[in-house]
Amino acid sequence: MANFTQDVRFGLRVLVKSPGFTAVAVLSLGLGIGANTTIFTLVKAIFLHGVPIEDPGSVVALYSTAQSRKGPEQQYLPTPYMNAVDYRQQASSVFSGVAIVIQNGMNLTIGGGKPQQHFVELVNANFFDLLGVHPFLGRGFSPEEENSPRPVAVLSYALWNAHFGADRGVLGKTIRLDDQEYAVIGVMPRKFDAVGNLNSPDLWIPISMRDQALTGMVKGFLYDRGFRLVTMVARLKPGVTARQAQVAVHDIGLQLEKAYPKQNGGRNEMVVPIAETTIPPQYHSVFVLAGGMMMLIVGLVLLIACANVANLLLARATQRQREVAVRLALGASRSRLIRQLLTESFLLALLAGALGVLAAFWAKSVLVSFLPADVVAHLDFSIDGRVLLYTLAMAVLATLLFGLVPALQASRTDRMAALKDRTGAPTGSSRWYGLRGALVMVQVALSLVALVGAGLFIHSLRNAQKIDPGFEVKHELVTSIDLAPEHYQQPQAENFYRDVVQRLDTLPMVAASSLSDTAPFQGSFQRTTFTDGVDPTDPRNGKLTPVEAVAPEFFGAANIPLLRGRTFTDQDNATTQDVAIVNQAAADTFWPGEDPIGKRLHFLGETWVVNVVGEVKTTKYISLGEPPQAAIYFPLKQHYSPFVTLYVRTKGDPAQAIASVRNTVHSMIPSVPLLRVETMGQLLVESLTAPRMGAELLGAFGLIALVLAAIGTYGVMSYSVNQRSQEIGIRITLGAQPRDIVRLILGSGMAMVAIGIAFGLGFSVLLARGMNQLLYGIGSFDAPSFLITAAILMLVALAACYVPARRAMRVDPIVALRYE
Repeated sequence: MANFTQDVRFGLRVLVKSPGFTAVAVLSLGLGIGANTTIFTLVKAIFLHGVPIEDPGSVVALYSTAQSRKGPEQQYLPTPYMNAVDYRQQASSVFSGVAIVIQNGMNLTIGGGKPQQHFVELVNANFFDLLGVHPFLGRGFSPEEENSPRPVAVLSYALWNAHFGADRGVLGKTIRLDDQEYAVIGVMPRKFDAVGNLNSPDLWIPISMRDQALTGMVKGFLYDRGFRLVTMVARLKPGVTARQAQVAVHDIGLQLEKAYPKQNGGRNEMVVPIAETTIPPQYHSVFVLAGGMMMLIVGLVLLIACANVANLLLARATQRQREVAVRLALGASRSRLIRQLLTESFLLALLAGALGVLAAFWAKSVLVSFLPADVVAHLDFSIDGRVLLYTLAMAVLATLLFGLVPALQASRTDRMAALKDRTGAPTGSSRWYGLRGALVMVQVALSLVALVGAGLFIHSLRNAQKIDPGFEVKHELVTSIDLAPEHYQQPQAENFYRDVVQRLDTLPMVAASSLSDTAPFQGSFQRTTFTDGVDPTDPRNGKLTPVEAVAPEFFGAANIPLLRGRTFTDQDNATTQDVAIVNQAAADTFWPGEDPIGKRLHFLGETWVVNVVGEVKTTKYISLGEPPQAAIYFPLKQHYSPFVTLYVRTKGDPAQAIASVRNTVHSMIPSVPLLRVETMGQLLVESLTAPRMGAELLGAFGLIALVLAAIGTYGVMSYSVNQRSQEIGIRITLGAQPRDIVRLILGSGMAMVAIGIAFGLGFSVLLARGMNQLLYGIGSFDAPSFLITAAILMLVALAACYVPARRAMRVDPIVALRYE
């Protein structure tokens, strides 16, 4: 311990005596460690977010699956309510408890305030007991409230804090959900937030209130075994594994398929640990790929920084040869010297780690600015113990990466040669310069990989911004209205829909308006769809297809081109023949190479015979990067929905029309809140959050890598000029011209750079192939990204080599030859 303390004190003195070296080394390492700490903070927030329940390892989520004869099995789907009831009753051999969760939006009114829509979950009475989390104020639901409808509610901590001022006297007070009074009986603790696929509701009510609380299509199809609606969560019995539970659940699924073949043919259930649902399981591989790619790039930045500091230490080693030789001559062992030198390196890494943590604190606010507010609210970006431990691990790793080889080299000093040297000039062996040159090649190669990664994402983002979503963007705004709380019957709602469209169309800035039951990029209900000639009683013969109900003039208001046939009219109502319009992708899927007009569609569990009357252009359904997605449009009058989205096409900037649209709709129905009044441009920007974040972060890391590589190249070339000053002096004395000296130095430096770029291009091709799934319109070799970044790196390296080359031209041969 005494020796360690002595090493630390001596190391600190050495670093203080070389403030320039210390500052450059700490800054280089700080950039590398800071980048890694920042990305680890992001990875921790997304991937290492624990599920705030008791013993989460024994809690699982259940998802529905569907096998079709026309494609791969679909997974991670909601479960029909009646199926969920059967699973809950029949899976007691493997589960100590099962709870059904119905997620719903309801208008909350507190006191005399305005109604606001909130996220509500209808749950079984055992829900909180099953998760092992209980209200910190009041109580949960009783068995009596499970079996008979009772209007009681449990609040989330966030809602209690925001709307009730954290009032502990809230118990017993009433709130209004839609048109029903509910008594508050409990408040959940603050930590009960973002519970995997259970999300973060604002409040909970008993599932026995389902007939009173649910409205519209959800209520109409609740007891239909073909309608996927609910989420299920269960706790494993002691000693039961998830694999054993999967076998038992699968057997129940086979029994349900046999009992209800028309609704459950090809369907079953899958068991997923709830800890694996903090990220939607269907997107887990994409998230892992994106996180791994980010960690790879910042890892390269750290390696470049370590190579820089290793070069600095190798240069310092030439200046400390006599010191090392004297210590060896006085009896110091080589291991003692290596430990001392590694202690100095570790002190550098600790200082850099502290700088990296400070950088991560600053970068945290930058990360938050990239993400939507509703996402940030449920992510933990704190610099906690895990982040500090990770940073310490990075410091130790960096010490070994940049400190070990220079320490080994320095401790091998030829003590007699070093003791006889009295000139003070560097006398390192040529192998040292060769090692430093190799480090530069590594830096250049790694920098190119980082720059190519940034270039690929920037190019991908530009491609994404050019993708045609299939509908109007520049002159469109959307907002949603939910009439369900007002209990409008279909005729009354249709009158309102007609009136609101007519009123909006009279506004000076509005070119056209219409309605749909689906908001853009939000997905919609999907139905198992059949064409003529197949058995519609077997779900495996159909294709699960998104359906959307729209009003007349919708395609004009959304600017979706009609390719053939006709659009809907007011005559397409409940008393006339069922009709539909398909998009081009659906036509190509169901009737490839044929005219879809006049074809007929059938749907699982329905007696409808639907005639196709039109074909429209395919639009983007969930994201801009998705492949063409089949979709079917119904007339809103034939498929009534109390929840609609207004599509308003404007004559100018849609943002300037928001106030007029909001005021017009509010004047017609002031008791119903408008949900998310946004321009289509804003929605597109939100949909590109991930690629934009990737492009900007990787662009910043690529720039850091470029700067570090330039510093490393400059340092090695400057060192080379110092080492070769006598050689340069002799060349000048023998008649070499300044341009010859510049050519000599540049040729040596750019040769190293060219080798590094060649290796970097090879690694970059592998990187591009690995992350192709994250990119829009990018192949395995994207020429612009590869060639432009290589050219930029070449120019920066050329500048880094040119400065020492200019200095070499001014070498005075008299001074250079003085010691010869």
